[in-house]
Amino acid sequence: MFKIFHIFIMVLILFGVQDVYARGKSTIEKIGDYTQVIVPAYAFGMAISEEGWTGAKQFAYSFGTMEATVYGLKYAVEERRPNKADNRSFPSGHTASAFSGATFIHARYGLMPAVVPYVMAGFTAYSRIHANKHWWWDTLAGASIAGIMSYTFVDRRNGVSVSASPQYIGFKATF
Repeated sequence: MFKIFHIFIMVLILFGVQDVYARGKSTIEKIGDYTQVIVPAYAFGMAISEEGWTGAKQFAYSFGTMEATVYGLKYAVEERRPNKADNRSFPSGHTASAFSGATFIHARYGLMPAVVPYVMAGFTAYSRIHANKHWWWDTLAGASIAGIMSYTFVDRRNGVSVSASPQYIGFKATF
């Protein structure tokens, strides 16, 4: 199951998904739009590849409370975006979504499997600032909220060892 998920993610990355709202967006912004979905989808794929539902439930709790918190704050704070499009700048939902996946992986499986997702999440934050959709503190708040929710709801998985070699970098679950 886990290898099938890897293949699915690679297909998404290599061939892309047609975004009907992509007109006029820079390449950096388009990639940020993809990574805000790819990182949590990858984390959820790792969680559902476990035996039992513990990881998937923990991901759902952390992701769901992150989303509720982010959108609650967007409507409570009403901060103007740098491009003046609306008053929903704080905090960054794209950044929170990407960091939710990365911090879930870190909290559940350790740092090594989370390095690439953290890089992708960091790029997502950069893309939001680059696209003039968020201030830097919006992205910092989104990342912080995601981290707080992950470390609140996620337990470290027992029996996970990390391997790194020229052929493979990732995690290896031992049952």
